[in-house]
Amino acid sequence: MGVDTSIEASAGLSGGAKRGEALHALGLAHAAWTQAAPTTDTPRFSVYLSAMALAGQGPTERYLGDFLAASNSEGHQSARLYSWWLQAERAGWSLRGGVLLADEEFTGTTMGANFFNSAFGWPAFISANTVNTGPAFYVAAPGLRLDYRWSETAAWRLGVYDGDSFDSPTGDPHLTRHGLHYGLGGDQGWFLISEADFAPAGGATRLTVGAWLHTAEFADVHDDALGQPYALTGRAPRPHDSNHGLYAAVEHTIAGEPGQPGSIEFFARGGFSPEDRNAIGWALDTGFGWTGPIPGRPDDVAALGVAHARFGSRYADNARLADPAAPAPDFEQVIEASYTIKLGAHLNLQPDLQFIRHPGGSTAQRDALAFLFRINSTY
Repeated sequence: MGVDTSIEASAGLSGGAKRGEALHALGLAHAAWTQAAPTTDTPRFSVYLSAMALAGQGPTERYLGDFLAASNSEGHQSARLYSWWLQAERAGWSLRGGVLLADEEFTGTTMGANFFNSAFGWPAFISANTVNTGPAFYVAAPGLRLDYRWSETAAWRLGVYDGDSFDSPTGDPHLTRHGLHYGLGGDQGWFLISEADFAPAGGATRLTVGAWLHTAEFADVHDDALGQPYALTGRAPRPHDSNHGLYAAVEHTIAGEPGQPGSIEFFARGGFSPEDRNAIGWALDTGFGWTGPIPGRPDDVAALGVAHARFGSRYADNARLADPAAPAPDFEQVIEASYTIKLGAHLNLQPDLQFIRHPGGSTAQRDALAFLFRINSTY
């Protein structure tokens, strides 16, 4: 049994939709059980269950008006049954089924976890282009995940999830506010994601490549069924019978051993999707992490990163046709600096500074500067 809590305060120092402050909190209770030492001929079983509560408003909702979400712990105020699953594993493979979170097992980078901005977690090239961000924080989805490790340096995994974790095409969070509403398939379709990891023995570089597919119907972002701009014709957008994308990530240890005091690590990750049915054409995040940068503080982590999400040209042109007087969306870019202060095994403090260019994806708002401060505890 464990309990994790996070309290975050933030302030908009300049720019954005308006000046402001925000305070929000997250609590996660979780329990797990794993079968004791089975024989080599039988699988080992594990069970996991978690519940989560969210309170307050985060900076995106409260004052920033950014597209990528400056805080990865911001969500609809609620108390909910969160993620739960049963897993069987044996000789290099594991199969997990239940209500799952794809962002916990796919697309992630080790150093990316040190940042607050959501663009460094579940990436914009998926979250912005799927239905209601896909099976990720803060709403899990029914699904299955298969993981196979054919050596110590190579692994492959596949996940299949319900296509709309909210069960609401409009993204209404109230329907799933308790985590007990599970719709499957139908018009929601299915979300599939697969990736492979490679880490050469004795090497300092780790590579991930992956792809995703959403089987629901997606509307064209520019054309109607006759190939004309629907912003001018007024006809319904052309339907597409699915959506998809590709991504890759590389992590490299520049100095020291990964995660150990004195280590310096670099990461870069990018992905893209078809521009005819997606808001984000491509997105990239990259950065550095330094473990133990200050003498006498071996577990602290200093991190600096940049995330860039580019709106597709067809999406931007549609917005320009719909409202010629407004600036068309082009990109949102985040430059983030964070420092994690470890205060023992159960507590850490994390100040964070973010400079957000084109918040909301255009020049309609001034570039924003925001300061965030988080207190994390784990028991």
